[in-house]
Amino acid sequence: MVSIIAAVAKNGVIGSEGKIPWDIPEDKAYFKKITSGGIVIMGRRTFEEIGFPLPKRHNIVVSRKKTFSGKNICTAENLEKALENAHIYAQKTGIDRIFLCGGEKIYTQGIEYAQRMYITEIDENYQGDTFFPKFSTDKFRLSERTYINGGKICFCIYECIKNK
Repeated sequence: MVSIIAAVAKNGVIGSEGKIPWDIPEDKAYFKKITSGGIVIMGRRTFEEIGFPLPKRHNIVVSRKKTFSGKNICTAENLEKALENAHIYAQKTGIDRIFLCGGEKIYTQGIEYAQRMYITEIDENYQGDTFFPKFSTDKFRLSERTYINGGKICFCIYECIKNK
């Protein structure tokens, strides 16, 4: 299953100058809990912001400019190749949870492949230059909502109801 996982501010911001503009420990723990043991696909800038392959996950970095390789990491030149590599890895290992985890281009291109979205909604506006794409409620429906921090943060799960 291909899922998107993202934290999104009230105004749609997901990044500012290559960085996440907030530090929310609960969201980091949620991301780790959901993606551990799975396959994560991210763009080069997202990977470089993190700075290392995420442990307990197979990492695929989408980049035409750089190559990343090593234990639990490889590179694909575009999202389609990354998804192909993820499915091959899944067949070999039995791991079938694939997560698209940033940035904006990966989310925009990947939303058509997603069967589920794990969205941390942050009830605050942030300055930024990177945004989560708008998505249709004709394609995704909210299936689960968990509020924390007095309702300032909401862990939402959206299920795909209409695939291309």
